[in-house]
Amino acid sequence: MKDKSHKFNETYFERAVSHYRTYKDMKLMEKAYFPRFILHENIPPNSRVLDVGCAFGYFLKLCADYRLETYGLDISEYAIEKAKLYLHDVNEGLQIFQDEFFDFVTMFDIIEHVKSPCDLLMEVHRVLKRGAKIVITTPNVNAIAKLLKGKQWVGFSDPTHLYLFTSDSLKFLVEKNGFIVKVRNDFSSLPRVLAKDFK
Repeated sequence: MKDKSHKFNETYFERAVSHYRTYKDMKLMEKAYFPRFILHENIPPNSRVLDVGCAFGYFLKLCADYRLETYGLDISEYAIEKAKLYLHDVNEGLQIFQDEFFDFVTMFDIIEHVKSPCDLLMEVHRVLKRGAKIVITTPNVNAIAKLLKGKQWVGFSDPTHLYLFTSDSLKFLVEKNGFIVKVRNDFSSLPRVLAKDFK
């Protein structure tokens, strides 16, 4: 059987997501992701967290440090072998989990890679408890960085991207699958005063 994860091997992680390569970058993950998506969302201890596209599991390690029950899925055999988590192609759904199982689901830069973002969101909606939260990050087609970098912009330069979104198109898609949406655009390369939240 052909390896579905061949595109997400060691070379991919070294080139496209080099910030995942070593544990020395966990402090960056802690500073960038954890306070914003866990502490600010008031996720209580012992909550079940699923990270879809978990790569090496660094974010989940941080979650575990805060006494959260962690689950991670990734298609990359290379990443999962190192993380000791679940090898799974989310294009095939999330049937390995029962309905309303999770308190929190994260999808950091993964939705642009899947064959059907709509199908994945339907499955995430199924496995989330009522009132639970999902966090999605993805490159923004309207980002200033796209204008500055052109073809070198991260949205264009990664050949494994199947879809690209604007804030409005992602909001529309997520709402169509039953979620109440808060969209935040982060321009991390710009001064904080130029960053703007869209609610």
